Amino acid sequence: MAGFDCPARTYPSSPGVDQRTLMGAVTVDPATLYCLGASTDAATVAAELRQLGVRVEPVTAGTALAHKMIALAAHDLTDAELAETAAVTTDSWVHLVSSGPNYPHIPALARNNLVTRSARAYAPSLSEYVITQHVLHCAKDTFDDVPKPFHRRAALVVGYGAFGHTIAATLAELGATVTVVRPRSRTAHAFGSTEATPLDRLPNRFAHLMVVALPGLPEVTDFIDDALFRCLRLDGHLINPARSSPVDVVALLHWLATGTGRLTTDVETDERAELLRPWADKGRVTLTPHIAWRPWDGDPLYHRDWAAIFTTGTHTPSTMREQSLCLDPRTIAMDYLIP
Repeated sequence: MAGFDCPARTYPSSPGVDQRTLMGAVTVDPATLYCLGASTDAATVAAELRQLGVRVEPVTAGTALAHKMIALAAHDLTDAELAETAAVTTDSWVHLVSSGPNYPHIPALARNNLVTRSARAYAPSLSEYVITQHVLHCAKDTFDDVPKPFHRRAALVVGYGAFGHTIAATLAELGATVTVVRPRSRTAHAFGSTEATPLDRLPNRFAHLMVVALPGLPEVTDFIDDALFRCLRLDGHLINPARSSPVDVVALLHWLATGTGRLTTDVETDERAELLRPWADKGRVTLTPHIAWRPWDGDPLYHRDWAAIFTTGTHTPSTMREQSLCLDPRTIAMDYLIP
């Protein structure tokens, strides 16, 4: 396609660098979104994107694509299929339908393409899961009066991305006293306050509810350890609607063994699920089958983040008959870019 002259890109791997300086702009054909992986749900997304004048076309792994817009369900592809896709995709905008980018060959894909992720679309659905599961948890107990799962309860939200902010605000609206943990600074803040408290100064056993709002990234693996578990009451409730790796399994098992608290978790590995099985048999652990992200009507949701990124692009004439769209990471919100 003529007229694609986007700037050269660099992609250094040094940590702590603004991601917007790592990936360069790409210029793509804005007419078609190519969907790779069954979870992209091309038929549903096609109806949603029609108003933007974008048609949707499913493709198979290994299809050579250049200067294109691609929705990628990386979890639907094998390691070999991801490797092949990374090798034949160039100068394109690749949007991951998931919020987590830690799949094989995504770094290789990002060296030659602009790669974004669905950082915000799932926040309401994940928040609804947390509220529902905590109400169900409280309903398991016998009360002399009507149970109040949130009002005047203390909640600790670990993570403050789109989901962390959404669930913190929701819990606060329901009357909970919410404390937010920011992993990068290793500090805690009362929701709505900028005053920081070191994590080691948080009170012991103060939280009735702890919500894991962290992505499954290597830098936050085992972040929720004994030091954070000491903040959760021994009869409290831990809810993790996302990847399990941020929760130190040894610390988790110790907390379960020490008190009467319960865990609700949505995405566990087979190995961890086996470790938790005895507690599930005792009614102390609820393992849900990866349903937290999914709304009741089956909408894949990621198209909302995709559309928000699409609107940041600049349309320019490419040939007499065609348009092109330039997408610059400097104009895209940071949380949409892969970390």
